[in-house]
Amino acid sequence: MFEWSKGNAFSQIVTIYNNNFTLNNCAMQYFKESKWCMIGIDKTNKKVAIKPINKQQIDSNIYPLENLHKVFIGKGYARISNKSVINEISLLLGQECNGQKFSCDYDQHDEMLIIDLNNQL
Repeated sequence: MFEWSKGNAFSQIVTIYNNNFTLNNCAMQYFKESKWCMIGIDKTNKKVAIKPINKQQIDSNIYPLENLHKVFIGKGYARISNKSVINEISLLLGQECNGQKFSCDYDQHDEMLIIDLNNQL
């Protein structure tokens, strides 16, 4: 009897480096129309939310500009750089972020990507 191993071709994965988040191709799909995002940290549950922000939301002044982070879209990935946010996450994890991979899910209701820091791959 075969036990089939899980693949990651359709998994949403975020890699956290010492100065940026890198979203794989599946996770970045929610950011294709966004050049900006907001990042929130739930320290109690060890989760990070990344909310894509589109131009219309910026033009409507829905969110404070000082809360926005630039999203760089590459070929097959997205990158969000912010050393201070990564430092907060490192403190929360009790270790330096150095390319750890985490699974994530997109919350359709709140329109944000949720990274579970308890679920390192």
